[in-house]
Amino acid sequence: MTARLPGLVLIVLCLAACASGPAAPIEYYVLAPQISAADSVVERSNRPTLVIENIDLATYLRQTGMIIQTGNNQILVSRTHLWAESLESALPKALVRELQRQSDDYSYYLKSVDWVGETDYRLRLRIDSLQSTDRGEVVSAGRYQLISAEAAGSPVVVDFNFVRDLDQDGYAYAVEQMGVLIGQIAGAILASVDKLEHKN
Repeated sequence: MTARLPGLVLIVLCLAACASGPAAPIEYYVLAPQISAADSVVERSNRPTLVIENIDLATYLRQTGMIIQTGNNQILVSRTHLWAESLESALPKALVRELQRQSDDYSYYLKSVDWVGETDYRLRLRIDSLQSTDRGEVVSAGRYQLISAEAAGSPVVVDFNFVRDLDQDGYAYAVEQMGVLIGQIAGAILASVDKLEHKN
């Protein structure tokens, strides 16, 4: 027992030295920026309605730390670069913003937030990945299901996989590119809605 004591003391001293070093500053990032004054009043009545019923995130995305994928089966979670708002809350708002930006042909609602009467189209979205990789990319993959009120028994199911190269370093730039990926998801959804709209 006494022979192990100097070794234990050395380990404790090393841990104390590591713990007393300067802590890295914590930085926060927002996926869906606040609405600008120009966007605050928008009339969206008398248009076909698209209701986002559900956005399901992969379990590993439901945490505050930003994620970097290293290899095919490993992820690193940052303790100093964090989401200011959980992706579960931010992603639906970012998607609605992108849908509105790309097309004013429809009225967009979140089922969990908005009151909606009759619904023309219902959307269910699953996000399996939304992160940076050690290959200098941001990736997003998943699936969405679009259900038309006119043909509720024949939903449209689309798998997607979007990738963007990171031309700059830094988490802030990676978050900007994630916003671009959300725009691509919104574009794919709108293309599916347009096909259904013209079919009806």
